Parts: sequence; C-alpha cells; structure tokens
Amino acid sequence: MRRGISSVGILAVAILVVGGGLWVLFASDNGGGSSTIFSGELHNVTAGSFDITVPTSGELASEKQINIHNHLESGATIIELVDEGAHVQMGDVLLKLNDEQIRENIRNSELSVSSALNNLQTARSSFAISEKKRDSELAVKQLDIDLATLALKAWQEGEVVARRQDLDLALQTADKDYQRLLKKYESSVDLYEQKFLSKDELDQDEIAVLKADATLKKARLDIDVYENYTHLQDKQKKESDLQQSIDEHERAVERLASEIKSAQSNIEANENQLKSHQEKLEKQLSQLEVCVVLSPASGMVVYASSLGRNREDREPLAVGRSLYRNELVMTIPDTSNMIARVKVNEALSGLITKGQRAAVICDALPENIYAGEVLSVGVLAEGGGWRDPNRRDYTVEIKLQNVEGSSLKPSMRCSAEIFVEEVSDILYIPLHSIHRDGPVVWVWVQRDGGFAQQPITIGKFSESYAAVQDGLNVGDVVLLREPAVNQIVSRLPKEGEE
Repeated sequence: MRRGISSVGILAVAILVVGGGLWVLFASDNGGGSSTIFSGELHNVTAGSFDITVPTSGELASEKQINIHNHLESGATIIELVDEGAHVQMGDVLLKLNDEQIRENIRNSELSVSSALNNLQTARSSFAISEKKRDSELAVKQLDIDLATLALKAWQEGEVVARRQDLDLALQTADKDYQRLLKKYESSVDLYEQKFLSKDELDQDEIAVLKADATLKKARLDIDVYENYTHLQDKQKKESDLQQSIDEHERAVERLASEIKSAQSNIEANENQLKSHQEKLEKQLSQLEVCVVLSPASGMVVYASSLGRNREDREPLAVGRSLYRNELVMTIPDTSNMIARVKVNEALSGLITKGQRAAVICDALPENIYAGEVLSVGVLAEGGGWRDPNRRDYTVEIKLQNVEGSSLKPSMRCSAEIFVEEVSDILYIPLHSIHRDGPVVWVWVQRDGGFAQQPITIGKFSESYAAVQDGLNVGDVVLLREPAVNQIVSRLPKEGEE
C-alpha cells in the first residue's frame, strides 16, 4: 500500500506556529477513520507549557502620518501630481491644481477693492463737508439767537424805559399846563366879571384850558395804550423773535445731526463693503496658495485612493481628476513607526488588553516575524458587512517594535498572534484530539493495540492546545482523528447504559 494522504482519505491539514515550534496536525473527514496511523496523527502526552494566543489578521498602517487634504473650495482639478510611492523631501511639490478661475476672481476682487476704497474716500470727504456745513450753519443760527436775545434785552432795558419816561414826562407836562391854564382861566373869569378882561380874552383862556385838558387826557390815554397794548405787543414780538431763533437752531441741530448720521452710516457701509471685498480677496489669495501643495515633511507618498476598504471601487488619483472640498488626497506615513490594525472577534475581544505582546507577519514579507505590543482595543464593535452580517469584530492596534531597515508599507496585509497568557507545568494535548458528547469530554487513547475512549477534564486552552486537569498521564498517546472501527477497543457507555 502506498503511503500518503490518498491512503487515509481527505485530511484537513493545519499548520500552526506555537511557542516557536512548527506543528502539523491532521484530522480525518470520514467518520469511519483509517486503519493506517501516521506518526503525525499521534500525540504523546507530556507536561510543559504553552501560550494562549488569539490569531487575527488585518493591515499595516503608520502610527503617525500626515494627511494631505484638498483645501480648494471649488474647481479643484489636478494638473500636476507626484507619483505614488515616491519619496519626497519637505517642501517638494506634491500636486498642483488648476488656478485659472481663481486668478480671474482675484483680478475682479482687486478691482472691487479699488472701487470700494474710492467710495469710502468719497464718503469720508462728504462726511467732512457735512461737519463743516453743520458748524457753519449752527454758528449762523446761534448768532440769530444772540441777536434776538440782545434785541429783547435792549428793548426791555432801553426802549421800554425811555418810552415810559417820555410818556410820564408828557403826562406831567400836560397836567401842569392844565393846572396852570385852569388857574389862569379862573382868574380871567374874576377879571371878566370885574370888567377888566374882554369877552374875547376870556374865551381865549377857556380855549387854552380845553386844549390843555385834551392834552392831559391824551397823555393818560397814551400811557394806557402803551402799557396795555403796545408794550405787550412789542414784548411778544421780541420774545417770539428769540423763540423762533431758538427753535430754528434746534431744527437745524436735528436736521444737520441726521445728515451727519447719514454721512457716518454711508462711511460705515462703505467700510463694510471694503472689508468684505478685502476678505474675499484675501480668501482668494489663500485659495491660490493651496493650488500648489508642498510636502510638510519627508516621507513616502501614498494616494488616499489606495487606502481603506473598497479601494478597488474608488476612482484612482490622476491628472485631470476633480477633487471635492476637504477630500483626503494622499498621506505621507512615517514608516519608521508602524502598527498592525487587526480585527478580533467579539467573543475573544475580552481577552485582549493594552500592553500584551504579539507577533506579526506580513504577507509580502513572510520571512520576517515582527515583535509587537497591543496599543489599544476598539471601544465599539464593527459589523461583518453583507458577507457575514452576524459577525462582530473589534479593531486592535499593535505597535511593531523592530521595523528598522524593513520595507514595510501601509495597507500591507498581515496576520498576528496576540499572546494572552502562558500556561505552565501542566499536561496538554492538541485541540484536534478532543471530542465532546454532551457534557462528556473525551479523547482516543492508545491502549491494547487499539484506541479507547477516555473521559478527561480540560482547563485553559488556546487555539491549538488545551490543558488536561484529569483523565490522562504523562506518556499516554492520543489519536488526533477518529480511528477505524476495527481499531476501537472500548467505548464509553452511552447515557442510560450500564
């Protein structure tokens, strides 16, 4: 009979790296087993140690990287682009964007700024003229008030006093003249009776008395008319002239203040307009600056279209492509500080803690094993997507510690083993040898030229091994697959059997 896989049926083969050793385990996929036993299908039970590890996979990433975004708000079309994977120095040109429209906008904005500046200067000149007009007109109005005040005071202290003195003098003069002529007339009457005066002379004296009486009455009437009418009329006119001057001054103050306020508002409006045009110009100048993107540090260029999930569906970065605002265009990773970003099933995530050691192997560099340390464990689980909607994984970041001189790059596929715990000084067997029937855990133990079912109690286990607490001894040999029927020497009794 030929020895080989064909003689035992189709075997499931697992190659595991555990504790620094290479193990090849076989498990049969047919329930009847095979009568041919290979050495690799048997395991000698020994006491020792093994590591509990969590195997996982993911991608490499840079722990620190500089992201280059498109800061042009619109019309961002690439006209020059550095090659992906190129090593650039600080200050090197990474990409250039079309700036024709921006330059045209800058020219228009410069004209707008110049026009707004002229409008502001005109508004300030108008404001200065309005201030001078206000000062001049208010000075004229104040002069009218002063003149009206002086006219009122001159009338009160001059014209009124002089007029009253004239009227009093006229009254006193008329009264004395009347008294004199009255006495003369009375004397003339006596002389007429005594035949010393003629009738004509008496009549002349009587006429003089009548005229003097009329003059006296007129003097009294002039005083009454002046005090009751003329004085009041003149007073009201003088006071009215003063009040009108005051009112006109107040109206001028309000009107001119409104004109000044309007001129000031015009200045503020033109200042705001100038500021708006200047800000627009400054923004467009800043937009012109971002049309040329320079490298902020030295490193290797990685296009954003080559990163993350679904990168095959993304439009590749190339000259002529349009970018949207704040789009991540490329990154410059620090390849001297690399991490492995891997996924751990939520059932095992509770075993992972920060600081645990790990081993990482890149698919592109399988000959190198990189030591690592867990940096962080994700807070929230992520779904498995449409391929496996029930799967829930946590993202774990592992810091790679010995990458000097390596040609590692972001997004390289990698696998990792996270070392959770070391189990020491205990019997252990491969997981492939363990079977379970309800609550009973058992293995096939080599005995009496065949294999017998042996119940065991297991403790801690890893992806490859389980610690045996009871049921086996050092030196026992267990089979890693189901034996052939003719190789079974004893079985455990079924539930209910004696």
